[in-house]
Amino acid sequence: MRLLYTSDLHGSMSHYGWLLGVACSKKPDVVILGGDMHPDDNVTVPDQLGHGQAAFVRGPFRNWVQELRQKSGCREVLVIFGNHDWGSSVIAMEELAKEGLVKILTPASPVAIEGLNFVGYSFTPPTPWFVKEFEQLDRKGDAPPLIGGAVWHPRHHRAVQHSSKVFFDGRKTIEEDMAALQAPADPWVFVAHAPPFQSKLDQSFSGNSYGSKSIRGAIERLSPLLSLHGHIHESPRVTGEWKDQIGKSLCVNAGQMTKALCHAIIEVDVASKKITHSEHGQEAS
Repeated sequence: MRLLYTSDLHGSMSHYGWLLGVACSKKPDVVILGGDMHPDDNVTVPDQLGHGQAAFVRGPFRNWVQELRQKSGCREVLVIFGNHDWGSSVIAMEELAKEGLVKILTPASPVAIEGLNFVGYSFTPPTPWFVKEFEQLDRKGDAPPLIGGAVWHPRHHRAVQHSSKVFFDGRKTIEEDMAALQAPADPWVFVAHAPPFQSKLDQSFSGNSYGSKSIRGAIERLSPLLSLHGHIHESPRVTGEWKDQIGKSLCVNAGQMTKALCHAIIEVDVASKKITHSEHGQEAS
């Protein structure tokens, strides 16, 4: 089974165009989108927060998925969310899922495709960014960030801002979520927006590790055949590596760039439960 993976396109239609070209050329069985796929709404216009992403999903993204499936022949398009994504985009994406255009990966409901199981997790440790929909403290006892942020309120159809303490005190930690995570039948793929902590996949230009300790612990405990990550765009350029080995798991962060699409192709022999090929690519005009 051939997988095409990318993340962090942030609504760039140039990147989506390049990705369509790669899919038509490489003919993947499954296309996997690892979060932060939508444009950022303008935080200086409060009344618009959360509305732009939902419109993007229902419009340009939906049209792109239809074209992708028609032209590339891929069997499935799998998605998770990321720390830049509003809850309104989740509601819109669920509409696409009901149409059969995409499948949303969650920890609770593995998606099986011809013997290969996929599990997704969208949350990251706290960031400096305003949207907090998919942020949680990594571990119990971690200090919350100094600044708060906003989440989507579906009943009032608008973004609602909270202080950091109020927001994070009322949420579970990533550690708790990972403790409850159960591995599906082998072979399986773990798609998590946050990369594992202190790996070759979570290094910033500042030299800091911004991955999740809890996600690393889950990979070590559950040993997926493959784990796919994003979030830290520059890590492959900082470390010179777009993949890492944690125990028995091959872990990938294809990275992302402003003027080029970064992606990965991974081929899995499902019957023998082995990865037979992996490659990294960049596409640009």
